[in-house]
Amino acid sequence: MAEVQRLALLPAAVLETSGLAQIEGRLWTLNDSGDDAAIYQLSRDGRDIAKTLYLAGARNIDWESLAVDADTLYIADCGNNRGRREALQLYRIALDALSAPDGSRVEYDVSRFRYGQRLEVKASGDHNFDCEAVTVVEDELWLFSKNRGDGHTELYRLDRRAREQAVFPLRSYPVNGLITAADYDPVSRRLVLLGYSRERFFGHSFIWFIPLSNNGNSGQKLAPDWSGAQRYRLSTYAQWEAISWDGPSRLVLSAERSPLSDAQLGEIRLDSQGVPQAPVADPDDPALW
Repeated sequence: MAEVQRLALLPAAVLETSGLAQIEGRLWTLNDSGDDAAIYQLSRDGRDIAKTLYLAGARNIDWESLAVDADTLYIADCGNNRGRREALQLYRIALDALSAPDGSRVEYDVSRFRYGQRLEVKASGDHNFDCEAVTVVEDELWLFSKNRGDGHTELYRLDRRAREQAVFPLRSYPVNGLITAADYDPVSRRLVLLGYSRERFFGHSFIWFIPLSNNGNSGQKLAPDWSGAQRYRLSTYAQWEAISWDGPSRLVLSAERSPLSDAQLGEIRLDSQGVPQAPVADPDDPALW
């Protein structure tokens, strides 16, 4: 089990937090569907909004994830709860634009992508075409699906610069739950996936650590090495929606407001071997029975 320490209750403006990005030591977040087309820089303690920037003319259909590389912030408008969306969008904002004053409108580019295979939704509403998890790995964007149909996640690779593209699943991974966020640490070459078990009100939250490898071939793209994947149940069951590496020994998470918990920031500390700190055992805690 991995212990989650609460850092702060989030301000009212971001109760539907669904993405996190670390940029020059500051956290940025966004809300999912229904909010303004806006991104929010948190104060250093996470309790207030330091800055709000707007994407004029954009629409927050279902913004679900933030990702960042050396010069660009990516907003993934990829939520697809009912499996009916065929055209998904990726917004790109130059990092230099984030220095604009509070309340500014920032310039952005937008591209579109779609699933290359046929969208199939069961009568129950279960399907494998939702997504809330996008991260940068080397020169690509990796998208992990939130499979409501089979409890797996499928990996898609996106060209960061393509204006239009169709994407196909490269591989499916047995995560035994629904994936809500992903982030990659290039220093440790570890990917973290965040998710929860299907039984939302009687289940649990979890993280997967997955090493990436190119099998010693510098000309080969990195790929998940599932043989080294490790799963940890989280000590706090909340609607955790976003996760971000803060160096190789710390993870920051955000949860949106739900019947499970308040909207909040949390952290997971890792030891020198990259193993999460475990909570102090409490024999009266039903989660340990």
